[in-house]
Amino acid sequence: MSRLSFRARLFIALLVVSALPLVMVAGAGVWLMRNPPAIHANDDITPVGRTEAAMTRAMLTMPLTVEARHALEVHDSAVQHLLVATTNVQDQNKKWPAAAAAFLALATFVLLALAAVVGPWLSRQYAAPLNEIVDWTRRIQRREPLPRDTRPGTVPELITLQRSLYDLQQGLEQARAAELEAERLRAFGEVARRVAHEMKNPLTPIRLAVRQLSRRAPADMQVELEVIAAESARLEAMARDFAELGRLPEGIAAPVDLCELLEDLLKNAVPDGMTRELRAPQPGVSIDGHYDPLRRAFSNVLRNAVEACKGDGTIVVAVAREDGLIRVAVSDNGPGIPADRRELIFQPYYTEKGGGTGLGLAIVRQTIEQHRGSIVVTDTAGGGATFLVKFPA
Repeated sequence: MSRLSFRARLFIALLVVSALPLVMVAGAGVWLMRNPPAIHANDDITPVGRTEAAMTRAMLTMPLTVEARHALEVHDSAVQHLLVATTNVQDQNKKWPAAAAAFLALATFVLLALAAVVGPWLSRQYAAPLNEIVDWTRRIQRREPLPRDTRPGTVPELITLQRSLYDLQQGLEQARAAELEAERLRAFGEVARRVAHEMKNPLTPIRLAVRQLSRRAPADMQVELEVIAAESARLEAMARDFAELGRLPEGIAAPVDLCELLEDLLKNAVPDGMTRELRAPQPGVSIDGHYDPLRRAFSNVLRNAVEACKGDGTIVVAVAREDGLIRVAVSDNGPGIPADRRELIFQPYYTEKGGGTGLGLAIVRQTIEQHRGSIVVTDTAGGGATFLVKFPA
């Protein structure tokens, strides 16, 4: 047998508490209807009885016919019966107030006892969980953690509400963390763009001067010039990454065919010596976005996969529509990424590459999130890492 809902149990409890007094009042009314108060007769009917008896005896001494004598006897019997009934009614009238008072006293006692039993039960059953929920809302307001365990005996509907509040707090905490991260990235991006601007101004004449010196310098200086050229190129790449971090896409969003974009990137960003595969059950999967930022983001993901495989392995890109989302999975068979580093690799300046800037995957995540998407790293079956990107369909 299924358990009654909270609403049904509360309705039954309130119905019992409210209906019982009505039942008692109705019972009292029925009892009074069946035992109505009689009209008070003469307080002393004994003289009437004696007078009637004397009159009857006197009349019987008179010469009467048989019919008259019989009628007189019947009349005397009826009068005596009426006198007895009247006496009984008077006795009942004297007892009725005491019986009514006793009934009302009993009804009052029952109601008080019921209130004493049901009141605390209702308080424990319904008021305590509601007070707990109020306390939970105050904890959420103060940003304090909520307990996972619920009070024993709490009704299922309130348990569901408490779980919803717990999920709400977790969502709020994640939203706050995401907002703080976004604000941090915006501030960092603003500083990075200014640094990039200041870096580009001297780098342009430096690289131009290095090219000119390379054409005129003697052979014994070529090594030093190549070092300067390589380092200035690295600084220029770093300045370019700085300029990209925090930049919002420009122009109006337009449909971008992800299958076409990824197929082109696989041909150009993955070396010919590696195995590459695009899996797209339904071609022409598109999202509304900005082509150039998306191309740079997926190019960076593929470049990381190629570097993880050291130019010799397999890269599989799968595109699919599932559960109202567009999923893009970029998988490689490299060494994989440990679980404790899967969030760190998206942080600015985090890198384990000797010449890396630590901004590539930070820009990737930023670009994906600017397109209302998300990116995570998981394991590839058989070994390796998979970058899973999800966009709203």
